[in-house]
Amino acid sequence: MTIQQCIYVRKIAEVGSFNEAAKQLFIAQSSLSTSIKALEQELGIKLFERSKNGVFLTDDGTEFIKYAGHIAEYNDFVAERYNSERKCKRLYVVTQHYDFIADVFGKMLKETKADSYNFSLIETKTNDVIRRIESARADIGIIAIKDSDDTVMRRYLDQKGLSFNPFLTASPHVFLRKGHPLLKYEKLSYDILLDYPYVSYEQGNRNTSFFTEEIMDELNVKKHIEISDRATLMNVLLLTDCYTIGTGIMPSELNNGSIESVELDSDAFYTIGYIVRAENKLSGSVKEFIQFLESSAENISSR
Repeated sequence: MTIQQCIYVRKIAEVGSFNEAAKQLFIAQSSLSTSIKALEQELGIKLFERSKNGVFLTDDGTEFIKYAGHIAEYNDFVAERYNSERKCKRLYVVTQHYDFIADVFGKMLKETKADSYNFSLIETKTNDVIRRIESARADIGIIAIKDSDDTVMRRYLDQKGLSFNPFLTASPHVFLRKGHPLLKYEKLSYDILLDYPYVSYEQGNRNTSFFTEEIMDELNVKKHIEISDRATLMNVLLLTDCYTIGTGIMPSELNNGSIESVELDSDAFYTIGYIVRAENKLSGSVKEFIQFLESSAENISSR
């Protein structure tokens, strides 16, 4: 099986015709049919059913195209990655949900003088951050490791061929809307928080201590809300008496002072760092982004 055959299958399924697919792929229809027949023989399945109304995927074909789609997408990503490398400045950043990373990303954009560039910042689940770096779909990832999980997470990343490079340590803080009744406290304990709704980022089937972004034992929470993005989190916090727990780092430019933080009475702490593929040489854009990260960390630590 070849990548080209996967691309062929995806195109035929998309247009519903061998003839039209051949035109769009700029190959002869006979060559396309021969390639698909060879693939079917190799896999021992039938991929397409033909009828007077067009071509349709079989049940086996429907299952196969899920994998073929992933293969073709990876091929497109790699092709774009190296074709554009010589033409424009490129940086793909993937991160957990942190305001200050968006701030760092924006500052780098502001300072970029390149005539042509392709930058990307994706906020996502912890495990997805790790998978995107592991599979080379991103250049650098940002995660925080809780002190209680440090040994296990570092071993896990090492097994994935990834290096974790700390640049900041932060104590846990409770995020609350301006005017929240809990802002009267200088420090907040878990007992005080118990009667208020707790908001956290959902982590899918990886919703374990090692992958959660918050320092919190959800078993001791009476009211719990899961969300998937920072915009929803902000809205929920602003409109309710909910709270969440994070690093306490939130640039004022991003929230206009509408969200405030109070230190959590806990000995726990986060180690925030960037992950990259251990064996890969860092590009100039990645090195530049790391400089912005470290500069931001110095400013945060000096406050």
